[in-house]
Parts: sequence; C-alpha cells; structure tokens
Amino acid sequence: MVILPWIGSEPSLAPPGDGYTDKLLHILCFAGLGSVALWTYRSRWGRIGVILFLVALGIGVELVQGMIPERQASVEDVTADMVGLVLAFILLRHWPLARDMLSDRVWKAGRQGD
Repeated sequence: MVILPWIGSEPSLAPPGDGYTDKLLHILCFAGLGSVALWTYRSRWGRIGVILFLVALGIGVELVQGMIPERQASVEDVTADMVGLVLAFILLRHWPLARDMLSDRVWKAGRQGD
C-alpha cells in the first residue's frame, strides 16, 4: 500500500504490452492487497474501513496518473482494482484453506502439537 502510489506515478514503471496486461496487474495487485487486508482485520467495521481505503487508494492512484503527462487515468483500471477486491473477498469467503486461516482452529491445532 505504501509503494503503490509511487509505482502508479512513475512514468518509467508503466506496464508494457497491451491494455490487458495492465488490467491483469491491477486485478492481481488489489486481490493481493485485499486478501491481506481482509485476513488482517477480523471485525466487520475494520474490513469495511480497509476496503474503503483500498477503493480510495485505487481512485487516488488514477487521479495522480491523470496529472502526469506520460501516464493517463483510466476508469477501466479502477474497475480492475474493484474486481481484484471482489476476488479477494470471494477467495477468503469460499476457499477452505483461507477460511481456516481466518479461524483460530489452525492456531489452536498448531499449539497442541508443541
């Protein structure tokens, strides 16, 4: 979350290739950020707050890119960011291993073996 604004504002770090590579990078980046954030914050309000922060971060990066001559802002990039956040939510909601990581059962089972 700290380096994302810097990466988005550096003209030399624009992703190569067609527009699909850029969108895939946005999706993967925000899926990763969202997964870590949702896994870290256990309360409903904490998760809502961090998701709102990530949405604001994605929009903010695009606004900054719109002010840099070599870069351009894109609604599609913000949409790709949101798709990444939705994927993070789906992953943590439905993937059994991730769901178990969110519960204390894994930690308790690990402690019993000590």
